[in-house]
Amino acid sequence: MAAEIEPIPGVTNDPVLQRILSGRAKSPDEAEELFLDESLPAILELIGSPLPNEELEGHPLLALLRSHGLRGREDSLL
Repeated sequence: MAAEIEPIPGVTNDPVLQRILSGRAKSPDEAEELFLDESLPAILELIGSPLPNEELEGHPLLALLRSHGLRGREDSLL
């Protein structure tokens, strides 16, 4: 059973943190993966939108996707 979470502006509205606080994810990496998986339709919509590349690059969802997608490569370099 998920615990009831008291709203804290700027904290509990974070989608990654929500997945940890609700017990759906055990770590930030797992929460990010879950969030990105659930956001695939929105990601595809953004990519197919007429937004200029500068706006797409700055979008938080796509920034998270890029940073998360590079982690495996970064770890393999160590």
